[in-house]
Amino acid sequence: MKELIPPTDTESLLLKQIGTEPTHIDEICRACGLSASTVSSTLTMMELKGMIKQLGAMNYALARETREEYRVIVE
Repeated sequence: MKELIPPTDTESLLLKQIGTEPTHIDEICRACGLSASTVSSTLTMMELKGMIKQLGAMNYALARETREEYRVIVE
């Protein structure tokens, strides 16, 4: 989805408010000064793109990036 739909200014604004800890949508709306409908629809698109994840009860956090595979060389 990231390749099909380019990032928007609204997504950039919301990303500044979302971290690794759960943040409620109301807090995001207050911090950004945007309407709940705009924030909600943008968060939905960001979730489809894999940028964020909804943790339940309208709380959002950054999606974890895949980590490199851990390898041990035994001789």
